[in-house]
Amino acid sequence: MVDDDASILGVVSEVLEDDGYVVSTAATGEEAIEILKSNTFSLVMSDIRLPGINGVKVLEYVKQQSPRTNVIMITSHGSLDTSIDAIKHGAYDYLLKPFEDLSLISSAAKRAVDAYRLEVERSQLIRSLKLSNEELARVNNVLHGLAVRDGLTELYNHRYINEILDKHIDKTVMEGADLSLIFIDVDNFKVFNDAHGHQTGDVLLRELSALMRENVRSKDIVARWGGEEFAIVCPTTDEETATRLAESLRAAIAKHVFAQDIVTSNASVTISAGVASFSKNKSKSAMLEAADSALYVAKDNGRNQVRTAL
Repeated sequence: MVDDDASILGVVSEVLEDDGYVVSTAATGEEAIEILKSNTFSLVMSDIRLPGINGVKVLEYVKQQSPRTNVIMITSHGSLDTSIDAIKHGAYDYLLKPFEDLSLISSAAKRAVDAYRLEVERSQLIRSLKLSNEELARVNNVLHGLAVRDGLTELYNHRYINEILDKHIDKTVMEGADLSLIFIDVDNFKVFNDAHGHQTGDVLLRELSALMRENVRSKDIVARWGGEEFAIVCPTTDEETATRLAESLRAAIAKHVFAQDIVTSNASVTISAGVASFSKNKSKSAMLEAADSALYVAKDNGRNQVRTAL
């Protein structure tokens, strides 16, 4: 646990120790890296803003030295975008402070440690057992299925969507077909969390994820990109068709009646979406940037709408 605020450091450490974890603490990024040089941890929790070496640099060091170790970033609303960006670069999750509910610390830590243990057990299993090819394939398939899924929504995770996007781009180039990408953001999700609490926010994200799966085609691949952002890869699909798909999804969510324990009858949940195609952008990075830019245009122009890349 890394934080220069002694009170936050004490609270989080106490919660984790009460949960049965052995916790080491550091007040600076430099101190954390010294500890990490001689110890391996299943989980590192670090504030984004630290004097000297910041939390993102700690994340980069952890991923270089111990790729299996999961990292949870702790941030305020003011640096939330930085935390979401950190997830895109390898962080497992993020927590917002001040903490509304200390159980959020426990649940986030448990998910991260369980994921770490799963990966360790996978490696030990492969090393220790002389499995036949068929048995090894079965075990790997099961474990791979768990590794590529987001723990909260059960959609594909950021790592997997990046891998599958590379494969579909190669196929698109070889076959001369098109490929489109849809970025989706839940409108005013921070406001929703403030009004209903983070646990209810998690319930909302799960229900939205189910709606997305139900309202796309069988060939489309839906993933949680990070936080309240989602991505849909649309193989052999041009921008116009993908835009119609995004608009259909937006309309389905706008009219959906959510569970009563999620929102009150007068509350609304909507999404904004940005669409980009490979034929217009010619590279993975350009397509990602174009879809992201189109999403921000949709958000800046009133939300609850779909925009295509210029």
